Amino acid sequence: AFGPSRLPSYASIAFMIRLQTVALGKQGRLMRCISHAASLDALKSLSAVKAQPVFVFFTASWCQPCRDTTPHLEDISSKFEGPFLKMAQVDVNDLPDAAREFGVDSVPYFVVLRDGHVVERLAGHSPKDIADVAEKHAVAFQKLQEESR
Repeated sequence: AFGPSRLPSYASIAFMIRLQTVALGKQGRLMRCISHAASLDALKSLSAVKAQPVFVFFTASWCQPCRDTTPHLEDISSKFEGPFLKMAQVDVNDLPDAAREFGVDSVPYFVVLRDGHVVERLAGHSPKDIADVAEKHAVAFQKLQEESR
């Protein structure tokens, strides 16, 4: 019954640990996962007309400030992402077309999309500034939804 073929591989154990870390976050609480955009079209479709705003984080695997920002974005995601705000992450090396399309010339870089248009841009701001922008757009969309009822 037990033998080398029945034991999980090191890679599968590492994947399970990473999956738990992403799902629970650094503070051990359940959190939402920030979507990774697979294509420029997928990113554009997230910000469809009448949909909630999309907070997009442009990053690169080699970018230390981007890695330093990620825990703050996970916290922002756990507070604001849901029916009033979507969050997406784009690696500029994987999707250079998206970086060009949105005028990204440095990372970390953030845009807020609404109804298919960029409504706000941030480049390399503090975690508080980033959280304030996410909250501002989530609250504005929530008010808009409440007024339309």
